[in-house]
Amino acid sequence: MTVTSPFQMLELLDTRCRKNSVGLPLVKKVVDDWIGIGFKINGIPLLAKMEEVSEILPPPQTIRVPGVKAWVRGLANIRGSLMPVLDMKDYLFGVATKINKNSRVLVINKSGLVAALLVEEVFGLRRFKQEELKDEVDPDTGSVKDYLAGTFVDQVRRWNVFSVDKLVKTEQFIKVV
Repeated sequence: MTVTSPFQMLELLDTRCRKNSVGLPLVKKVVDDWIGIGFKINGIPLLAKMEEVSEILPPPQTIRVPGVKAWVRGLANIRGSLMPVLDMKDYLFGVATKINKNSRVLVINKSGLVAALLVEEVFGLRRFKQEELKDEVDPDTGSVKDYLAGTFVDQVRRWNVFSVDKLVKTEQFIKVV
C-alpha cells in the first residue's frame, strides 16, 4: 500500500497496532487483606481488627475512681477526652498488669463505649489473607476464649482473634461498679 497522505499513514499505523496488539489483562477481583493489631494479655498472643482500635499509646497517668472494680485502673485525659483505663489482664484473669516499657493501651470506640484497654505488649500490625482465618479457637486461652472469633497462624505463632465487639457487649465488662 502506498501512503499518499498523513491520514493514510495514521490509518496504516492504526491497522498495524491493532493487528499486533495483545489484549488487555483480565481484571482480577481485589480481595482485601485482614489487618489487625497484635498484642499480648497474660502471655496469650491476640489480634484485634485494625478498625476496632483507634489509637495505641503508652499507659497514661490515671486518677483512681472510688467504688469501681479493681480492673478499672482509673480515668485518664487522653488527647483532651476523659476515658477509663481498663486492665485487661486483671479483668480476664484477676491479676493486675505490671506496667513496664512494653505496656500499652489500645484506645477503642465501639458501640458508644470509649475506653483505653491496658495490655502487656503490642506487636504492631499483622496482615493475613481473609481465607486464612480459622473458626477454631485455642482452648488454652482461659477466660479470653469468650471473646475470641477465630485464629490465624503465621511463621512465628498462632494468633487468637480478639473481638472488641464481643467485649463491649458483655454485661460484666460494662458494669464497672
